Order: sequence, then C-alpha cells, then structure tokens
Amino acid sequence: MDHPIKSFQKTNMLETLPDNYSCRMSAAEIVEDLKRCFNPENDFIKGQELQQIIVYYAEQTVEPVGWQALWMSDSKTSSTLKAKFKSPMLVEVNNVDYQSLEALVEIVNENNEEKTTETVPLTELHPLKHQENDAITIEATHNAIQRIRFFYNHLLLPWDCDVQEDWFQFHLPVRVGMFCELRSGLLNQETVVRYHYLLSEANEIEKKLQEMALKVELCDEEMEDEVVGSITELNSKLEQIQQDVEIILNPSTRMLLFGSKVTRVKQNKDPEVLLVVQDQTCISLHQTLNRLESEFSPQLNIRCYPSLQTALDDCRIDDVIVISKGIHNLYNVNSFRHGGTLIGIGAKEDVIVHPGSNIEVGLTFDDGNVILKNFTLLVNNKQSGISVKGNVSLENCTLRGSSLFDETKNGEIAVGSWKGFYVAPQGKLVLNQTRIVNFDVGLRVRATGQVFLSSSEVESCNIGILAEQETSIQISNCEFKHCKEYAIGVEMDSDSIGETLGSRNFPFKRLSPN
Repeated sequence: MDHPIKSFQKTNMLETLPDNYSCRMSAAEIVEDLKRCFNPENDFIKGQELQQIIVYYAEQTVEPVGWQALWMSDSKTSSTLKAKFKSPMLVEVNNVDYQSLEALVEIVNENNEEKTTETVPLTELHPLKHQENDAITIEATHNAIQRIRFFYNHLLLPWDCDVQEDWFQFHLPVRVGMFCELRSGLLNQETVVRYHYLLSEANEIEKKLQEMALKVELCDEEMEDEVVGSITELNSKLEQIQQDVEIILNPSTRMLLFGSKVTRVKQNKDPEVLLVVQDQTCISLHQTLNRLESEFSPQLNIRCYPSLQTALDDCRIDDVIVISKGIHNLYNVNSFRHGGTLIGIGAKEDVIVHPGSNIEVGLTFDDGNVILKNFTLLVNNKQSGISVKGNVSLENCTLRGSSLFDETKNGEIAVGSWKGFYVAPQGKLVLNQTRIVNFDVGLRVRATGQVFLSSSEVESCNIGILAEQETSIQISNCEFKHCKEYAIGVEMDSDSIGETLGSRNFPFKRLSPN
C-alpha cells in the first residue's frame, strides 16, 4: 500500500506557492511590512534580540506539523545533506522547532519504502500550493517563511549580534535600500563585486569562528592559547570587513570610493567625453586637460569618473573614454561593446588596461565601430585578448599576453596566453602601429573575417596569424619576429593558397582541416 503522501504525489501537481516576496514592493514598503510583522509594537530591538523576534513571529504564523513542501537546498545547506539527497525533494513536515528555526521532515521517496527523516532549515522549505489537509492555512505559513528567508538571506549580517542601537530604526532601512539598489541594477559593477566579495568573506569567517569556539571547549590548555589567538585574528578581520561594508552601505561614502552609476540620457547623438581621473597630480591632470582641449572642441562637455569601470558602466554607444597613466582594471565593457573610442593620454607603456582574471576573453566587441588608441592591454595567462565581431581599429597600442619562463627549454620564453585577437566571421580588424606579443596565436581569423595590418609587429607567438579559407588579410610594412612554428598559417581545403595574403615575405604554412 502506498504511503498517503506518495498517493498525493501521484494525483497532484507538485506546484509550490510563488516565492515573490518584495518583487513589486518599494524599499519603504518592504521596511514597513517587516516592521509590522517582526516588531509590531515598535520596540527598541538590539542585535542580540533579533533571533528571538523572528522565533516569536514564526511561532505565531508557521504551522507546526502536517504540511507538505519541496525542500530546496541552497548554498548554506550542509554538504552531507546535499550528498545524501538530490534537491528538490518532496517532504512532509512532522514538527517545527521554532527556537532553531528548523523542521523535522519525512522524505517522500518513491524508490525507498523505508521512512527517512531529516532536520532541515525552515527557510529551505517551499510549501506546496495543494495540501493534503485542506484545513491548513498554508498561505500564512508560506508568507511567513518568505519573510524569514528574506531577512536571513538579504538583511542579517554576521556582526549584527553586537549591535547596541535600535536595529529596526538604524539598520533595517539601510539594508533594504541596498537590496533594492542591487535589484535595480543602478550600482556600478565595481561596487557590486566588492560588496558581494566582502559578504562572502564575512560568512566564511563566521563559520571559522564557530568552529574555533567548539575547539576551545575540547582542546587542552596547551592548544587553547593558539586557538584563542586564531579567534582574535579572525575577529580583527571581521571588524575590518564590517567597516568596509558600512562604507558601501552609506551612499555618500560609497560614491567617494567607487563613484556612482548615473542613469544618463544623451541630449543628442553627439559623442560625449568620459574622463577617468585616477591618482593624478595637479600637473598631470592639467596636462591631460590640455591634451583634451587639443583633441576635442573646447566647448565639449566632459564627465569625470574615478575608474575605467565606472566610466564603462555609464557610457553610451559612441562615447569617448579617456584614460591617463596608471593601471586601469575592468570587468565588463557594457555598452562600449557596441561602439565607442578609448584613448590613452601619455606613453602607451604607462597607460595599462587590465581585464579581470575571471574573464575568458579580455575585451569583446559585438558590433558598431570601436577605436582603441595609445595604451597597453595586458592579458592574463590562459586568456584571449580581443574578440572582434564588428569593426575594431587599434592605433599605437600593445596587446601583450603573459609569458611563462621554462628552464627546460634553455631559457626560452613559452607563451602563456591564448589568442591575441579573435576575428569572427564578418568581423573587421584594422591595426596600425600596434604590437602583438606573447600569445599562442597572435591573430585567429575566421572565414569572411577581414584584417588590415600596417606598420605593426607580431612577436613571440607560436603562430603569428592563423586564418581560415576565404579570409581577407592585407599586410603592409609589418614584422613577424620569433614566431616559433610559423608566421602565417592558412587552413585550406584545396591546393590553392589564394591571393589574400598580400606580401609573400613571411614563412607560411598551409593547413588541412582535421
């Protein structure tokens, strides 16, 4: 005979109630709702009292037993449970432990006749829309769990237990405001990445502190001093993270550190100049402004940004971004991928653009016209440089991959990066006075792609250019130096190598497709 829940599973859609808390609510509405539910008397609540506030709310609203849900594990679920059960799992709640905000559930498994029970966090349960017992008011339970889940996932921070002021008055509005800003996408990526990184580090430190607290209880006197020292060091790191997070949560101090992403609407189609001012002296800034005045109209409006990434976050198609001496990190080119100009002021060796290490391709340009002038792009190990799908022009630039020193090769330099340029079908790349250094393949050109090289160098690559048939490559006054395998390789499916290579003064190899 089937378990009653298994029969319920066969005859009903396992549809959960929608998890839509806060979706259509403003920051003020979320704050008002949470105050009404968690602190209806508007009491003075310190950080150490938050847990009991939530427990009391759960006792008043969450059904204690007899309801069905899907248990969905998240990042905080123990690895043991994740390995034991495949999420989501259909469960029946046998008992809710309000003090720990956990539930004892029975796992409903068609392939296992044995009764299996587990204790899981209440916030990982998503009640089913159709319950076996119609008398249960599952909507109230569902809404309560949604609020509790939102509170723990988005508002509570590891150091809140030490808060002595009224948490609901001073911290709730700020945390909810930050959540809404993140949700809206109005923050620049540099701020978002830093904020999430700090929270991740804080959560890891909190876990380590909990583990250390257990060790103190179990260890002998000789080990106790070492463990206490580790706890002190972790608490010091957590305090520093807290200070950094508080800076980001405050819009005024955040703007000083990261700048502010402004939703900017152009008054006309004319390009605007976005100037990145990064650690410049008065003299160097004055020189930069003089160069801008000579390059552009003196009446042209200029906007200033504290970093290249904040400028890219705010740029519109065909804008001009100007950078000066220094290292400029970026993680996303945003609208710039559809057209624009990036100009370095000063010696190109001193103006360095460095894509983030977690990006497989340094810069990707999808369409439109992109112009890059007078800077060096540094590409990480095992990363490709620039992907060209539209029209891209480089003038007086250096594209440099990372190099690996291999002592087994008599001191020769082995390349550590992939392709310098990847020219997609229909893509067009124009290089003038540009160097390509330290790549496995300097330029990879797909069929129907176009490349125009003049007064440029391809150096220290295994293969200078690797092209497919039906590409168009024109080379004028260029040098291919220290290309280990060959300067130009053409993948052909016929005996003809075509006339598209222009100059025949470089060693080339005809390749047959595998």
